[in-house]
Amino acid sequence: MSYLVLKDETRQQLEQERARLINDHAKIVSDIEASVSAKLDQTLKTLNALLNEAPVEVVPADEIVEAVSELLEQAEPPVKSPQIREPKATRKTGTKKANPEVKETSNSAQAFDAKQLKRKFKGKSLIEAIVQILQQDAEQVYTIDDLIAGLYDKFDEAEMPRARKTLGATLMHATRAGTVERVGDKPSRFKLGQPAALPA
Repeated sequence: MSYLVLKDETRQQLEQERARLINDHAKIVSDIEASVSAKLDQTLKTLNALLNEAPVEVVPADEIVEAVSELLEQAEPPVKSPQIREPKATRKTGTKKANPEVKETSNSAQAFDAKQLKRKFKGKSLIEAIVQILQQDAEQVYTIDDLIAGLYDKFDEAEMPRARKTLGATLMHATRAGTVERVGDKPSRFKLGQPAALPA
């Protein structure tokens, strides 16, 4: 059987939190009950009005859940202990709405757009830009990821599979046309194609 050893400071914080919850237990429960009861009454009014076909103000269910969640959060402030490590990847559950401002900042990286090449390739098609990169050193071998890095400004990492698929299709056409030569697999590697010899 394993035991968790707590530092005195952590133990004191946890004991204070336990005492607070014990002392405020009745108040916390009554606050939650009052809130849930009020929301339940509102829901019953809505149902009664709908069944009687009378107009009524409808309260969305997520507002009810959010109100209860807020009460629960106020009732139990988190106590963090430096000795207890939380797992790096935890699954978040709950009903609190995500903050849209946080989402916008986390998704600030651009979505992948195959036509949105770096400024130095302005006016060129994707295949022309690829050839321009390969011409810098005709013997250099490039992976698809190397070419993506050379062709595009930084974009959302989640879009990488789509970028690879797009570039892979373009490189396949260029290989068939002889513009690009495939020189390896896993990962696929490419270099500038050898120009076809002119007939004598």
